[in-house]
Amino acid sequence: MLEDGIFESQKISAFLKRLRSINATIDIIYKNLKTKGSIRYVGEYSFEVYCKESFDIQNPSIDLELPFESKIYHITTEILNKRDNILLLMMPTKINVWAKRKFPRKYVYGKVYLSISFIRPIEYRSDVQNESIPDNLRDIKMELDKDTPDIRKIISMVVREIEKISEKYDFIFYKRGMTLPSSAVISMYFKNPLFVEDTSNLESYITSYEGFNVITYGDYMRKMGWNETKVLDQIKKLRASFLSQSIRSFICVPIRILSDTIGFIFCKSSQRLFSVKDVLYIDALGGIVSEAYVKNKVNALKNTNEILFPVIDISAGGVRFEVDSILGKLIKVDDSLRIFMNIEGRDIQVIGKVLRVDTTKNSKKLWIATVFTFISPEDQQYLLNYTTKE
Repeated sequence: MLEDGIFESQKISAFLKRLRSINATIDIIYKNLKTKGSIRYVGEYSFEVYCKESFDIQNPSIDLELPFESKIYHITTEILNKRDNILLLMMPTKINVWAKRKFPRKYVYGKVYLSISFIRPIEYRSDVQNESIPDNLRDIKMELDKDTPDIRKIISMVVREIEKISEKYDFIFYKRGMTLPSSAVISMYFKNPLFVEDTSNLESYITSYEGFNVITYGDYMRKMGWNETKVLDQIKKLRASFLSQSIRSFICVPIRILSDTIGFIFCKSSQRLFSVKDVLYIDALGGIVSEAYVKNKVNALKNTNEILFPVIDISAGGVRFEVDSILGKLIKVDDSLRIFMNIEGRDIQVIGKVLRVDTTKNSKKLWIATVFTFISPEDQQYLLNYTTKE
């Protein structure tokens, strides 16, 4: 049961550093695997953990748990890189504090499956308003209006528009284990475009673009509470890096599907300065790509009760299961679901409330954690016996 949490960036960093200083043992959970480990390093954008046992990583999402004083500190974050038994993880946006579980849970990934039906209708509201697409993008609008838009064709047309603005650009889809520059990590963290209008001007790194949903490096530095000396030192390093690459103006736009980031558009100019208008236009193009990506799948979710989803773990009080990422983004916390399971030949039907949707950045899968709000006493006892037997 969720009780509380740590939500401020500085407190999260301080908590992780405290765990590192006392060499606290943490549980590292990946899918249905679990090992012990410890925190080795805490940086500005990421931190490292050592795992006693190495995982074969195929999905970027990972969970860390630390039982402490009758509570459990829980982190869900993303694997940025892996080297032997060392994992480089993204700095989390929150640390949940849970009460200890009432019932023991059992990892059953690959052994138990369930199906669901929504007690509410499936809803999806696009961030892209087709009516607002300008006339010069009519061909994109026509393709996007189709029930099944061609994602490759959409990307080709979007690239055409990017080339009109930026002499150099990179259009990438984020893959597990990919090493990201700080601009991508920060834009992913804030879920907004990052902009440096003039890389030679120190002010451009800390300018505030209030009201435009555009960020700079300064927004991250302020959120992390850096002092003036540290800010100036970091800006000088960033400026030297940009100038060494002959980059005069810079934009990094995350390609988002609701709360998830699936890719980035990097625009680099060696001469002309980009404007906020350019940033917003590139961001709109990224929104078109995400809309095309998601549109095909939304119409396929009407009969989800006929689709089997693998169960990650189960207890007599709840179940956590894996779903397609698009479906996962349509499930909201506090939603009620009818859940149908067959465990070792026994049919079980319950009603569950969604506690969490554990996002896994750039993954095709999400984890849905539910608590049972209705279950028969006989089925609950059966699950208790099932989860406690060897």
